[in-house]
Amino acid sequence: MDRLMTEDPRWVGGYRVLGRLGAGGMGTVYYGTSPSGLPVAIKVIHAQQAQEPSFRSRFAREVTAARAVSGAFTAPVIDADPEAATPWLVTGYLPGMSLNEAVKAWGPFPVPAVFGLGASLAEALVSVHQAGIVHRDLKPGNVMLAPDGPRLIDFGIAHASDTAGITQAGTVMGSPGFLAPEQAVGGTTGPPGDVFALGSVLTFAATGQSPFGRAGGAEALIYRVVHDEPMLGGVTDPELRSLIAACLVKDPAKRPSPRWLLPRLAARAPGPEALQGTGWLPDPVAEGISRSEGAVPSRGPGRRTLLLAGLGAVAVLGGGSATAVAFARSGDARKTVPTPPPPAGNTPTPAAAVIPVPTKGKRLWKRDAGVDPYSGLTVAGDTVCVGGDQGNLIGLKTGDGKRRWGHRTGGRGAGAATWRQPVASGGAFYAGWADERGPLYAFDAATGAERWRAPMSHDVRTPTVGGGLVFVGSGDGFHAVDAATGKARWQRPIGGVLTSTPCFDAGTVFVDTQDGLYALNAASGATRWHWKGGGGRPSAARAPAAGGGRVFFPDAKGTLHALDAKTGKELWTYAGGASVGLPTLAGQAVYVADGSANIAALDAANGAVRWLCPTAGKEIGRPWAADGMLCLTVDEDAVGIQIVTGHIRWRAALGSRVRGDASAAGSYYVACEDGGVHAFTVKGA
Repeated sequence: MDRLMTEDPRWVGGYRVLGRLGAGGMGTVYYGTSPSGLPVAIKVIHAQQAQEPSFRSRFAREVTAARAVSGAFTAPVIDADPEAATPWLVTGYLPGMSLNEAVKAWGPFPVPAVFGLGASLAEALVSVHQAGIVHRDLKPGNVMLAPDGPRLIDFGIAHASDTAGITQAGTVMGSPGFLAPEQAVGGTTGPPGDVFALGSVLTFAATGQSPFGRAGGAEALIYRVVHDEPMLGGVTDPELRSLIAACLVKDPAKRPSPRWLLPRLAARAPGPEALQGTGWLPDPVAEGISRSEGAVPSRGPGRRTLLLAGLGAVAVLGGGSATAVAFARSGDARKTVPTPPPPAGNTPTPAAAVIPVPTKGKRLWKRDAGVDPYSGLTVAGDTVCVGGDQGNLIGLKTGDGKRRWGHRTGGRGAGAATWRQPVASGGAFYAGWADERGPLYAFDAATGAERWRAPMSHDVRTPTVGGGLVFVGSGDGFHAVDAATGKARWQRPIGGVLTSTPCFDAGTVFVDTQDGLYALNAASGATRWHWKGGGGRPSAARAPAAGGGRVFFPDAKGTLHALDAKTGKELWTYAGGASVGLPTLAGQAVYVADGSANIAALDAANGAVRWLCPTAGKEIGRPWAADGMLCLTVDEDAVGIQIVTGHIRWRAALGSRVRGDASAAGSYYVACEDGGVHAFTVKGA
């Protein structure tokens, strides 16, 4: 804080002025006290600008905006006189520092702190927009880090959200590098402009700079905001990067709303107690704010005060964000924090509808298989084929679950072999026998009768079917057999295929091995290409997905890779965090569970996140896509997610650990460890 100058006032509207906090384009902010002695921040418009009707009008809008949003939060507007000869505004005083100063002094914030900041600012914008106001100047300098939480300040260029932009032609209001493209070109700015700025602020907090760089003047920054893609390589956390990218979409209609962002940011923010204080901040920042709390602003030799009250009028975020965090951590943030739905396009849209609470899934039937369906199930025609333990195979009718046939191979007892996951094609299903010498079997789905068996020299895994062939990995390599007869067609001595389930598309079979991903000519077994990239090979059963000229597969380090199916060239990657599940391709999107218990919908062409659906689960199965829905298991629940919106539409308790699932003809089937086989309608109603 600076000492008062000769020309500075000593009193403003009954408030004592003690020192200068700073000056901006509109006026000067002073530190002072109220008649009762409380510390306040006093903003006074510059005398020369007080003569300009446009500046008076702008200041009056700031006062109106600040009063509209400050009622339920700390540091409210205390007093104002926009009609005075020299207009002024008084707010509660905020000790602390700006986000801009904190990052420049101590560097970028850790990931949890950025999520906490994001949740706080998203809730602030919810309140601002509910009041019918657009901030229009959200930037690091207008985010105050106070002893009891972050604050959004300075409504100097705010305007009503239901009015057109009032910027004069040829001028730009806002801060280059943080303003939205539509604002940069002087167009109409609405609430989505604040969301764009939020994405820029979070990038600054995570990386130390704007997503559009620092080089060049204002004109260069504005050009990059309008024409260039944001630079998010420094945002290391994949979920945070995807949320920021959604905010920074050029088209304002495709940006998420603050309500949609709030529960997703809050789910990984520090706890409520931390956000109400300084515990969520890096230690040097928290210590600096703590030193400032309660101190009298002064300017001493060699001492730079940390007490700043931004040049703005109001703080609009207090303990409210902690409530949202508590709700998000209670298990299902969607039930507690109503948010608009995400979009069908590449990024969430700010739709006005409230996300519905999931309904109870419609169960068509439940049957006790009489065995542990250890190997899962598949659907062939009108038969649900269940692979049980100790060599049991069971066929159930899809319509009512009644037993159609039973089949048992091998001996009984704890050491008896069992089946691998069965797969269906046409009126048959295929299953490998989990014994030292196989074999691979084909069964008639309607009767359970054995059609053929193909001897293998080692244990076999889950097969796939395509082009009239059955492809399967074994301990001695990779095999193709005739689907009608079981006769061997070819064999490749590829190592490490025992842990992989292959996939077939357009004459090529893809198999992920310990030595990389192979693309093999389905007719001959010849290698089309062999890709050795990625972050580690699979250590458990993996299954690529292929279609539309691309193949998608997860590695052991939590990354989903997309390659060109013809050349093996890597097209894009999606970092799912600690882990990433098995992908499902449907239409122009690929769906996968990430390491943060989300189901991610990714654009198949470029990997852009269309939506993220938090499941609040620990064990998340591979999604099945049908009839506009994704069906999957989350822990011991069956779940249906709308493909277009990413909403959880229905949920049903299974009561036991899941062994396997499949979807066919509008129904979703799940087999559980307790022997229960369940059937649900895909749409849940």
